[in-house]
Amino acid sequence: MIVMKRSFIFCMKKIILFLFILIFAACSSDDQKVVIPENILSKQKMAAVMVDVHLLEAALNIRTFSKDQVTMNTINPNSNILKKNNITKMQYDDSFEFYSKHPLLFSEVYQLVLNNLSKLQAEVMTKK
Repeated sequence: MIVMKRSFIFCMKKIILFLFILIFAACSSDDQKVVIPENILSKQKMAAVMVDVHLLEAALNIRTFSKDQVTMNTINPNSNILKKNNITKMQYDDSFEFYSKHPLLFSEVYQLVLNNLSKLQAEVMTKK
């Protein structure tokens, strides 16, 4: 029951976040013409990093990490997420800022994130 409740809350958070980004996307029309600079992560790579970030946040929400690990993984430029994705904190920060300024592109990234999280959820459910 508690697991289902957490899963429902997590799912609702994803939907609300996607709708929020979609609203911003509706306010901008120039994003389709934007060329992603070379120093910015591709939409697919950014989505992969964001999936890892959301998984970390979910783990933190159910308190599977201690406070020391939270600080290390979320702030430290040598975090496991950055190492796993073979990127620097500056690349992530620059990419996040770029996509934040281009809501339609960010919406596309988040669509990839939601698709990837849904696939992971389906894999977990089939293993149970």
